Amino acid sequence: MAEKKSKYKLKIINLCCPVEESMDLHAVLVSCFGLNKEDIVDLTILRRSTDARKNSLFFVYTLVINVFITKSDADELLENKNIEKLFERSKRLINKIARLKNRPIVIGCGPAGIFAAITLVERGVAPIVVERGERVIDRVKSVDKFMNFGELNPESNMFYGEGGAGTFSDGKLTTRMKSVLKDRVLREFIDAGAEKDIAYISRPHLGTDSLRKIIPNIVEKLVLKGVDFLFNTNVQNIIIEQGRVKGVVADNGLIKTENIFLATGHSSVEIYDLLNNKGVLLEPKGFAVGFRIEHPREFIDSRQHGKFSGNKFLGAAEYYLAYKDKKTGKGVYSFCMCPGGYVVGCSSLNDALCTNGMSKFARDSDFSNAAIVVSISPDDLEGDEPLKGFSFIHKLEKYAYELGGYNFCVPVQNAVDFINSNVTENLIRETSYRPGVKCSDLNYFFDDRIASILKRGLKDFNNKILGFIDEGILFGVETRTSSPVRIVRDKIHCNALGIEGLFPVGEGSGYAGGIMSCAVDGIKAAEVFC
Repeated sequence: MAEKKSKYKLKIINLCCPVEESMDLHAVLVSCFGLNKEDIVDLTILRRSTDARKNSLFFVYTLVINVFITKSDADELLENKNIEKLFERSKRLINKIARLKNRPIVIGCGPAGIFAAITLVERGVAPIVVERGERVIDRVKSVDKFMNFGELNPESNMFYGEGGAGTFSDGKLTTRMKSVLKDRVLREFIDAGAEKDIAYISRPHLGTDSLRKIIPNIVEKLVLKGVDFLFNTNVQNIIIEQGRVKGVVADNGLIKTENIFLATGHSSVEIYDLLNNKGVLLEPKGFAVGFRIEHPREFIDSRQHGKFSGNKFLGAAEYYLAYKDKKTGKGVYSFCMCPGGYVVGCSSLNDALCTNGMSKFARDSDFSNAAIVVSISPDDLEGDEPLKGFSFIHKLEKYAYELGGYNFCVPVQNAVDFINSNVTENLIRETSYRPGVKCSDLNYFFDDRIASILKRGLKDFNNKILGFIDEGILFGVETRTSSPVRIVRDKIHCNALGIEGLFPVGEGSGYAGGIMSCAVDGIKAAEVFC
């Protein structure tokens, strides 16, 4: 009598397949594990990375398969150390919110604010979202004017507007955090038009061109579900009485509410000033500052990918570099690496300039760039007040604006000249930056101690990527790595400590950084709400 077949759910790791134009994973499973193709009910890719360390190029997969096989066949498969049996995960429960006196308000339309709004809608309440900047369609025009002509819109720019600062970036979705909510974020992006492979590739990114389509799609979906968006609307005041939120004063007057999700990002200094004056508990936190460095994409690709450089399956090469300074204990590291991207200027003030990296989904520009920054602790700065980091940052950004010629051109220096404290007369090549650059001596940005730490870090990176210094151009200054202040909040309910109904989320809260972690932070706060 033939043995009865049953359905088994199995996880397979470290499945190596030579890179091909069209990979038939069902055929690979048949070949590697002796399965019959008709017994494979379905297959889901959990993760795919690329291994270019050997003589051939391989994709390395983590899969979940549902198979209809006998117990004997299942037992034989499970003897393989790279295969394990999976059990169904309990579904995420959405608790509906009880009746509220007034609708919640979300301040900020970046990833934290958007995903807080998504979660509130899932729980049965449609919030009001207040955003000082423009919708993407108009925001792109404002940013183009800034990049092409140096004309800044202080209310709608690289930092402010629909989608937040991430809309004008590489759109990286990588994060070191571990949370089951990451899949929730990826599914939302895919439903809004993102490529499906972001659900499983090892370093997913969206690109600024894709984000400009994805974010408005999410917003329109929320509008259909009853969410009201107030763009081009500034928050003038947050009403707090006896430790309880009572409302928001915006451009169009008072909006009564008992619950505010504060998702303003880390650049809205006015909001921090407002909270500080109202007695909300803030504390200074560590951040990092430095420069952005740009190389030819071909140079980075060849150093990182070797003989596989230029292979379309690998794309533009990435790097992450870190150095711990022995003399001071401080860390120097690369941050927000943008392969095949552009160095861009950012500002929300008419007298300040900082840099960032941006790339399209294809990552096909002729340049690759990254921030090279040194860690700054609150003890490095004078004073005790919680907002001292902003004063330090603004001083650096104001100097960058002045050194660039007061027109949002950026001060630049050949990396080798920075190392040798020589003034750059002529750059070693053209750069990706617009509206223009001005040769300068970037040594003047920092005191000798910080400058020396950065130089030692660059020399260490040059040992890891030969030619990193000689082929690099530095842009001043990189300051917006993370918020220099944290809004102290309750660990369980995510409300600002001592203020009922105020929920700081995302980068501006000081508890998250980057698109993915900010989105997850917004979800978590909206889930524990009420």
